[in-house]
Amino acid sequence: MEKEDEDYFYISGQHYDNMIQNKKAYKTIPFFIKQAKKYGGPILELACGTGRISIPIAKGGMSIVGIDFSAKMLSQAKKNSIDNNVEIDWIEADMTNFSLSRKFTTIIMPGAAMNWVLENKDIENCLRCIKDHLNHEGRFIFDIFNPNLDILTREPSQKYDREDYPDPDGKGTVIKSESSYYDKATQINHLTSYYKIKNEEIVKKLKLRMFFPQELDMILNYNGLIIDQKYGSHDEELFNSDSNWQIVVCHKK
Repeated sequence: MEKEDEDYFYISGQHYDNMIQNKKAYKTIPFFIKQAKKYGGPILELACGTGRISIPIAKGGMSIVGIDFSAKMLSQAKKNSIDNNVEIDWIEADMTNFSLSRKFTTIIMPGAAMNWVLENKDIENCLRCIKDHLNHEGRFIFDIFNPNLDILTREPSQKYDREDYPDPDGKGTVIKSESSYYDKATQINHLTSYYKIKNEEIVKKLKLRMFFPQELDMILNYNGLIIDQKYGSHDEELFNSDSNWQIVVCHKK
């Protein structure tokens, strides 16, 4: 990942927080709290964003560290943790290349963050860093999208309405729509998001790597991680062909 691209998709941490309020994203929180309690701390969250997952875990009395690539997202995370009266060590770092000089019992990567890792070498580096920071009996838990061909093959020139949310600067309602183009050779989905605020439109771009189920299983095995469980939803339904998510609990060999 290039440092100049750290904030190329979300307008700001405040916009991100407003956008995900009342979204399905918040339904993932109980799952990760349950996993954190099950496997124990200390806990590391990769791509922690504004603290959507880390803060509830910390409020439950568990020790957690959050790292993220974006300084702007971490700035909002610090504010959110102060507002919630919890202490969390927020670290600005690239999840494909980090060294914290400590190990964790549980490492989590929510929010389909691995889909942001595009290149094979970066995927391997990310998994190597995770293993280096994971206790021998520890668990790595993450979620990514299960590729939906209906979405990936939709018309690239068409904008699809996604959501609206209140502008954090009091300018009214932000209307967000999205278009996408999927490159089958690279398995990368090129997303363009359009944020309309009154008469202004802000355009942000994002690339997401798609991982097909058997491919993901092989990547983990090749990189020294053994799958304990694979779910298809954050309600812990077992993974199947109709699942929207691939949610993996694994440990290192």
